[in-house]
Amino acid sequence: MIPHSRRAFLNKLAKLAGTPLLFGGGAFGYGSLLERHRVEIERHNLKLALGARAPTKFRALTLGDFHFDPLYEVDYVAKCVTLANSLKPDVIFLTGDYVTGKSDRIGEFAGLLAKLSPRSGIYACLGNHDHWANAAKITSELEKAGVQTLVNQHTRVKCADGELVVAGLQSVWAGKPEWSQAARGLRSDDRAVILVHEPDYAHTLCEDRRIALQLSGHTHGGQVRVPLYGALRLPMWGRQFQSGFYDLDALKLHVNRGIGTITFHVRLFCPPEISCFDITNTGVISA
Repeated sequence: MIPHSRRAFLNKLAKLAGTPLLFGGGAFGYGSLLERHRVEIERHNLKLALGARAPTKFRALTLGDFHFDPLYEVDYVAKCVTLANSLKPDVIFLTGDYVTGKSDRIGEFAGLLAKLSPRSGIYACLGNHDHWANAAKITSELEKAGVQTLVNQHTRVKCADGELVVAGLQSVWAGKPEWSQAARGLRSDDRAVILVHEPDYAHTLCEDRRIALQLSGHTHGGQVRVPLYGALRLPMWGRQFQSGFYDLDALKLHVNRGIGTITFHVRLFCPPEISCFDITNTGVISA
């Protein structure tokens, strides 16, 4: 248990983190301490048993949690798109929360995403804030921009030397995820990459050996972290799996720290992230 006095201090710190009082409000505090625009490219070599029909090797990126409003940082999103393209991915996965509360400029945001240029397409799920803002409108604008939004469904992605199965679910918090619906038509030896905004749903999915990898966001990695303590705040459905990799039975889970911010527009010891996976398919999963 955390002593009440320390808990009160940490809560206060979380509130102060977004004010000039704590960090001076200058370029040093903004650029060095808060890290809000210091995007890190997290590179991972990953071996997955994706089945005999899947590509032998491919590069995938994950981005999410842009939270375009209320700051509408067009230049920052454009910078992230440029960074993503510089990695020359085969496929890009987007894990939701493109907006925070307003969908009125979602077309402008989707236009920025349209400049992403993977070889084999862009695939997305929605986050809780997208559902609350206007799921239908956001889905429509993403689709116009060439982003295939997977709503309790799967698709087969044609890569250079194989076929990758990608599924996406509705938000756990704000929608109605239906893996049984998304899995309709899967073959017995298919193994899917699944996009689910909220990471803690992995407990529900991990026993199905048709899922090889779950990609999630939602937590922002905590957004503000204190050394030797960790995240000050975490959302529902994102309190157990905060960031990085986790192994759950046959399922591997990765949680991305996201691009944007919410509530307090600061990051401390938790920079924004583009995840880059160089994936090698090891074939059929062992019994």
